[in-house]
Amino acid sequence: MELLLLSGQQSSGTTEPDIQLNIEENLTFFQKFLGDAYDWFIAFLPKLIGAILIFVIGWWLTKVICKLIMKALNKSKAEQTVVSFLHSVISATLKILVVVCVLSALGIDMTTIIAAISAATITIGLALKDSLANVASGTLIILNKKFKIGDYLETEGLKGKVVKIDMMYTTLCTYDNKEILIPNSRLTSNNIVNYFVKDERRIDLIIPIAYTEDISKARDVIMELIHNNERVIQDKYNRVAVDNFADSSVELSVWIWCSSDDYWSVLEEMKEKIKNALDDNNIEIPYNQLDLHIVEDKTGHK
Repeated sequence: MELLLLSGQQSSGTTEPDIQLNIEENLTFFQKFLGDAYDWFIAFLPKLIGAILIFVIGWWLTKVICKLIMKALNKSKAEQTVVSFLHSVISATLKILVVVCVLSALGIDMTTIIAAISAATITIGLALKDSLANVASGTLIILNKKFKIGDYLETEGLKGKVVKIDMMYTTLCTYDNKEILIPNSRLTSNNIVNYFVKDERRIDLIIPIAYTEDISKARDVIMELIHNNERVIQDKYNRVAVDNFADSSVELSVWIWCSSDDYWSVLEEMKEKIKNALDDNNIEIPYNQLDLHIVEDKTGHK
């Protein structure tokens, strides 16, 4: 019986001393791992603290430097277009420098990182060629000064006042307070109409009158309104002339010069005054109509 028990213990291959030895070896390995990890953390802790401080202080300094530069540019009365664009460029550049300093403080080999970045730049450049084109176009917009913040633009059927020019996009605001973001590359590759780049602007109106009306009388009525308007620039060539013979009317072309700032108000005012003045002088403004003439033949049939 004892012989059978002994043979059973040997066949299992595992004895109590062996199990105890395995447990001790595992505990020793785990303790060594924790000790090594603690030693590494203690050694790495100063670098981590330094990196955190660099990040926090660097991010704060970035905001302070940007504010100081913007304040100096505004004080020197630089164009808002330049101020807005430089703010985005300087902010992005300083933040990249902060990240590089943080990685360097963590002990990361910057040579390897720079080499990796250089290798990835080509791939990223191909993937982001449209974005890079927008950045390049934004730089051209600033340097060429084709338009600036405050100008009223029209391009590709979109109209609005320029309120911001960034590295990637130009922001327009419509008169009904809608925001339009246009990629800079589209503004340098398409036609642009700048309505208020000049101090003075001409209002163009087409006024129809009936064929039976006296053109000279209608011209005198409209010209009197132009001469009596204080906001109209009288030194400019303001005129009323026949523009076209339409199906139901004679179309008069009216030119009115005014300050760009007064354009919309003068336009609305003159439209209303011209309509009322023509009515007061019994000058008909016709609408589209069809005159039907019935002619009898020699037999008396219609």
